Amino acid sequence: MSVAVPLVAPDSETSALFNPAFCAVLLNGATKAYATKAGEPMPVIYAFLILPSALHKPTRDALPSTTASSMWSWLRANPVLLMDFADRVRTFRPFTAAAIIFGLQHDILTGSPAAIAAAKMGRRPRTLRPTEDWTACLKAAEFLGRWFGGSGADEATNLAQWGVRP
Repeated sequence: MSVAVPLVAPDSETSALFNPAFCAVLLNGATKAYATKAGEPMPVIYAFLILPSALHKPTRDALPSTTASSMWSWLRANPVLLMDFADRVRTFRPFTAAAIIFGLQHDILTGSPAAIAAAKMGRRPRTLRPTEDWTACLKAAEFLGRWFGGSGADEATNLAQWGVRP
């Protein structure tokens, strides 16, 4: 299966954040957090919500500080972030698909047709110096994984709350 990934300006922070390897690392963190909270692998559909949220700075900055906050209450309190969310999900679809494929091919993720889980990753090389955005994206992805894992709602309900149709 071949996935076309839109081209992004080379050697920029943007291209680094949309890199399939980086996005696969974000999904590794999200799936690990989801599994810790829910006790099962993360439904693959959530990956298509997590990346557009974790990589979108306004959404990332607006996330609550704790998963004890109700996802539904937060979504109702932040309607501006949801205005273009369905379009963002569509725009990010090729990046998310490429990240999942890359993650599965390089043992960053494991999966079945309906769910993905974190694979054990090696240590980060000392030469890699994460930027503030890099760290913020990873924290947001992990937070969203925990939040979806503890939401208690099924996939269809979560998708509807976020304003997205499968």
